[in-house]
Amino acid sequence: MTTFLVTVGIGLSTAAILSLSAVEFTLEYAVSRIANFAHGEFLTIGAYVAYSTQTTFHQNVAAAAAIAAAVGAVAGLALNAGVIEQFRGRSAITVLIATLGVALIAENVLDIVYGAANVSYNFAQGELHHVGPFLWTTSDIEVIISALAAAGLIYLLLQRTRFGKAIRAVSQDRSLAQVSGIPARRIVMQTWALAGAVAGFAGFALADTVGTFGPLLGFNFLLLTITATVAGGLGRPYATLGGALIVGLALQIAGTYTSSAYEFVFAFLLLVVLMLFRPNGVFVRPSAVAVRA
Repeated sequence: MTTFLVTVGIGLSTAAILSLSAVEFTLEYAVSRIANFAHGEFLTIGAYVAYSTQTTFHQNVAAAAAIAAAVGAVAGLALNAGVIEQFRGRSAITVLIATLGVALIAENVLDIVYGAANVSYNFAQGELHHVGPFLWTTSDIEVIISALAAAGLIYLLLQRTRFGKAIRAVSQDRSLAQVSGIPARRIVMQTWALAGAVAGFAGFALADTVGTFGPLLGFNFLLLTITATVAGGLGRPYATLGGALIVGLALQIAGTYTSSAYEFVFAFLLLVVLMLFRPNGVFVRPSAVAVRA
């Protein structure tokens, strides 16, 4: 097995987690038009909650993942009700600074409760498996399957349910949706709860994959999430999955053939290039944007 194929396999595992994080970020943006800089803390909270409960549930992975998702949903509701809705109508930069303040507070609280030292799960990673040309652990396979399942469920939710149609209506025009009889405020709250649940689970998956983690786990993942979101198209959940795949593979391959220490440098450069040349996303034709404008 070549180094390149091994790298691609690891990149696909990274992309799976990144896709969950990026979809959560873009769902929040779609209904609130807010770039949530406390996004990373949803992941970190999910990771630490799973860490705290692993002994209670005897290292049951499913229980840890479910609890991480549930607490993430509560965190999403709390942030929306306590900050986002309170600042509604203010300038975007004001709300962005508010979410950044929440992120800093959350980081310090986690630092106080758990300490600055890294912690790790006791969950078994499982054996290595050859899946086609790739080499994955059992944990990697579970993460990839979970990400695909979550993406499928989100697609069905948005396309086949009344709630999904309401989300799409609110994301297009909140005022018009409310006039049409859609309870926009409730839909926004429920969307933030859904996004928080996805983020909580993603945080658990990320922490389980990296092995050890600390209070900056989610914050460090934020740049990668934003890059994947921009690559797919901000506010476009389906395209975001493709953006996560591109970013996950590109960063893993670049890190393998240069140095993984430069991962965030590569991510920043990729983000700059995307903002300059494909600001509406890789999968959106410039001509289509021009016609729509």
